[in-house]
Amino acid sequence: MTRLYFPEILDAGAAAPAEIARSLSDLRRINRWLGGRRVLLEMLEKEVRRARLTRFSFLDVGAGSGDLGEAVKLRFPESRVVICDLKPQHLPGAGSDCVAASAEALPFSDASFDFVSASLLLHHFRDPEAVRLLKHFGRIARRAVLVNDLERHWFPAVFFRMSGPVFARSYVTRHDGVASILKSFLPHELAAMALAAGFSDIIVRRHLPWFRISLVARNRWGQSCLRVLLPDERP
Repeated sequence: MTRLYFPEILDAGAAAPAEIARSLSDLRRINRWLGGRRVLLEMLEKEVRRARLTRFSFLDVGAGSGDLGEAVKLRFPESRVVICDLKPQHLPGAGSDCVAASAEALPFSDASFDFVSASLLLHHFRDPEAVRLLKHFGRIARRAVLVNDLERHWFPAVFFRMSGPVFARSYVTRHDGVASILKSFLPHELAAMALAAGFSDIIVRRHLPWFRISLVARNRWGQSCLRVLLPDERP
């Protein structure tokens, strides 16, 4: 399958507010049952153990309703979690921990968070834009950029169409879900973008049976260390 690009309804805000709320609820359900939450927490736990952290700061970019940020806060109560989304109406409420901003122009200084995370965000951008985003995230992250996205494959596209009534109760989700899979990445493509963004310590992993792929791009400059791992391998 070739990576395609076309707009999604939720990005355009072209649906009624009630339908957008229904779609955000779908995304929470999908993250809970189809690997989004588990993949992110596994990545983060490994990085926290590796760095022997007791506290850390975490920025979730393109957070939508903030369900993954909630999961991080529940797992790591001492962490500082900030969620950010382009559309303020997607965010759960106002406050210092909710920021409405473009992923391409985040209002944060260099190295202001330990980890910068992007879940189901990067596939919304064309390759050159995605490289610029990773570079931007790397400027803000002291330790690592964490990407949790979809793997482009025929099976999840078919599965999502068949399971629509269970996971996608909004027509917005049913449209955007298939569009996201067709716009998503293969592991080597995600690794190549991280290298192009200037990272030298990279882990890309496939996560089955959900057909998710993850990227850990650490801010350690120097000798290149690239690993593309199968689902049963460990770094």
